[in-house]
Amino acid sequence: MATGVYRENIQIEKAKLQEFIQNKAEWAILIPGYLHHEFPSERSMIWVFQGDFGIIQKAVKVELKCKESNPNQVIFDLVGLSDPLNGDGYFEVTQNQDGTCQLEGNLTLKASGFLAGMMNPILEKFVPPLVEQLVQEMAIKASI
Repeated sequence: MATGVYRENIQIEKAKLQEFIQNKAEWAILIPGYLHHEFPSERSMIWVFQGDFGIIQKAVKVELKCKESNPNQVIFDLVGLSDPLNGDGYFEVTQNQDGTCQLEGNLTLKASGFLAGMMNPILEKFVPPLVEQLVQEMAIKASI
């Protein structure tokens, strides 16, 4: 199971960052390799991005299904639509004692099926930098 966790401190009002993570259209475009997204319902989003898996590059289509959402947190499940992938994750906002905010992103992905033995080691190298880059981009965009 591939897991990536990344935290970024941001000089921003907490309410502004909370509003940003709740607006999925704002950060959907920031995933590395972004191609497009759509919202089939209020609680789900389909994300298509170009994954660079070392020697393999391919379009990956996943559905993000919100499980829970409150002002400080968005918790979701991911279901692979183009590949047998599943996982979960969250984005969370906390206030630091120095007045800054912290944005934390977490994503866990696991491949299943015929190619799982080959895909899971690739995902272990792919997921952590993906989460780091996404959270960094979210921090920049939210601060604008």
